[in-house]
Amino acid sequence: MMRVLCLIGFGLVATTLGWPSFNDHIPNGDTVPNPCNPSLVWNGVGHLGPHGSGPRNQFGHDFMNFNKKWSDICRLDSDGDGRYNGLELGDPNCLWSTTNRNLTLPAFSHPGVCEPWDSPVCRSMNASLDCEADKVSTKCDQIDEPGVQKYDMFLNNYSIPLNEWSFVCRIFDLPTHADFHVIASKPINHHHSLLKKVAVYGCSPDMTPITRQGVFECSSIIAKPCQSLIAIMTPDQLDQGNCFPRDVGLQIGKTGFKQVLMKWTFVNPTKEQSTTEAGMSLYITQNLQKYNAGVAILEETYFSLPGNLPSYSVSSACPSSCTQLQMRSPVTIVAGVNVMRHFGVKQQVDVERNNRIYNSITKDTHYNVLDPTVFWYTTPVPVLPGDMLKLTCEYNTMNERNAVTWGMGPNQELCKTILIYYPKENWDDHHCESFKNIPLCALEIGESVFGCTYTGFMKALVSNPLYDMAKCAQSATCTDECLQQTRAARGTHCLSGDMYELWKLMARSLKNENLVTLYKALVTCEERYTTSLFEERSQRGRRHN
Repeated sequence: MMRVLCLIGFGLVATTLGWPSFNDHIPNGDTVPNPCNPSLVWNGVGHLGPHGSGPRNQFGHDFMNFNKKWSDICRLDSDGDGRYNGLELGDPNCLWSTTNRNLTLPAFSHPGVCEPWDSPVCRSMNASLDCEADKVSTKCDQIDEPGVQKYDMFLNNYSIPLNEWSFVCRIFDLPTHADFHVIASKPINHHHSLLKKVAVYGCSPDMTPITRQGVFECSSIIAKPCQSLIAIMTPDQLDQGNCFPRDVGLQIGKTGFKQVLMKWTFVNPTKEQSTTEAGMSLYITQNLQKYNAGVAILEETYFSLPGNLPSYSVSSACPSSCTQLQMRSPVTIVAGVNVMRHFGVKQQVDVERNNRIYNSITKDTHYNVLDPTVFWYTTPVPVLPGDMLKLTCEYNTMNERNAVTWGMGPNQELCKTILIYYPKENWDDHHCESFKNIPLCALEIGESVFGCTYTGFMKALVSNPLYDMAKCAQSATCTDECLQQTRAARGTHCLSGDMYELWKLMARSLKNENLVTLYKALVTCEERYTTSLFEERSQRGRRHN
């Protein structure tokens, strides 16, 4: 589980985007709603493009003309829509300053864009508004360019199962004589009333090739080694397909994905007897694009949900310290899909910047376990080194009496989000995994988590006599002396709470003799240690009463 990051020679490239610092000079500068797509924010508030691109809008001109002084432009109506800048940015009394940042309401509209942006009054004012900047193409003109081939994968007269919901999978081999980029995908023979979804997942090229032949029934959840989302079609996308932004492609072939798992979802409540040849075409080219697309996975693991609760949330994070080290430069998120199992009701990923929520992506407030929403962002979402990615999953366990644990079992749960982004090379370690509420990446880069560091604990196993419990490890029972040593050891930061459970798991996978010996002793005394803590708390409670 634990991966070691090589930091030698790892150079952080400074971003060339200038607008984040300017956003700090105005209230709510990093949470201004995007007039073209209200679910996103407009990153470069003073520019015509949503990512700080293009020439300045009138608000940007006013901002520069008044020497970036907010108090001088607060009462101006830069965009001419009848609302002054302070009102739009949540500072109606013009009291905000860089030293008094908490005097604001949330920003509710854009000070540089006349809104509603497509209304008759605003249409002419917004003639230069670049709502199309960085949009994912739906026409996908690039599939008609020279050198683009169509690679078809489909079912062969397959009899649809007579179940209300069915998940059917097949492994396909991809061409490997050269490197290719997947630039688009479109469904094949998809006009069937029982077909709900078609998805393609890349199988890890580092694994031994999968030899399974033919079609087989599979789970609603895709597991390793085939969980890198490449393409997915839902009913509202089945006619247009998916198209990567121009200059972006996902690598397959010689040095990329060599196999894919395709999954079909069928809904057949009336048990209709029918066959299908549905599938998907990948549009591939040897004319490699400027940017490689990558697949990132955010995941919370080893959590537990209490039973009989209408709402219970778990969350994990890829902290800013991790993205600062893992990301060489900004990345752009093109698509995302949430993954929960039986009890999931809500899920989202928040992108936090400078301790504020900059964007909420994959925000699904009515999660359908059998048919999760697929988010293809009309305006792709940028993530910068130093941003925090926070994953939150909410569950309803009212129909389950017992606790629900994490895992792939029939009554277990997951909390995962799959993101497609580019450039792949800008995000070195793109699997952000948490053990309960412990971000593993933070331990991997040497950061202190709940007062414990990976290297510090490994050194202490050798040098700190507190952890020398070899004698207790050889004992079949927990003696009084071993109990006292256990209490002392488990009173340290690295062996408290969830950290104890993490190192316990690590003892099974790391070939560290000192760690294995320590845990043999601690496990022997687990029951007596837990009982002694309970008795102490009971005694304290009686004394207080």
